[in-house]
Amino acid sequence: MNFFKNKIQDERVINEQNKIYREIYLLIYIVCLVSVVYKFFVYGFEMEHVATEMAIFVVAGIYYGVRASQKGLFSAEVEIHDNKSKWSYQTKTITIGVVVGLLLALFFGINSAYSYADSQLEAIKYFFITFVASIMFYIPFLVLVLAVSYSSAKKQSDKAVEKQLEDDES
Repeated sequence: MNFFKNKIQDERVINEQNKIYREIYLLIYIVCLVSVVYKFFVYGFEMEHVATEMAIFVVAGIYYGVRASQKGLFSAEVEIHDNKSKWSYQTKTITIGVVVGLLLALFFGINSAYSYADSQLEAIKYFFITFVASIMFYIPFLVLVLAVSYSSAKKQSDKAVEKQLEDDES
């Protein structure tokens, strides 16, 4: 006589709830992004004013990556992506690391030239020194972090899928 453990759920209701949760997640991301842009506009490019929003972005991304790999969803996402796209998921991940590294180097180079140079020649010199140093640091770092996280997530996700298949067979 267990009246409160009714496990029967309507699939349509669950799908609609998941759509609403997805919309809420997107709304929170948009609000955080607007807040970051507003704070950069009001306070300037200081990370201390946008630390909470950045923590939300990073923690949410890490949480999704860990949970998707634990549930075996990451392998399915990679397979679906690779079937639809010309570029493999891994190639796209490495390319994103290179592009983000270049954008960071460009940002730091422009910031260095704009903030610390007194003349035009000095601005060009500061830009190239900072740009090249940033490229040497950020591109290998980002590519390594993204490649290692991709490999570990794929490996963990493949194990989760194998375990689910074994549980279904027994």
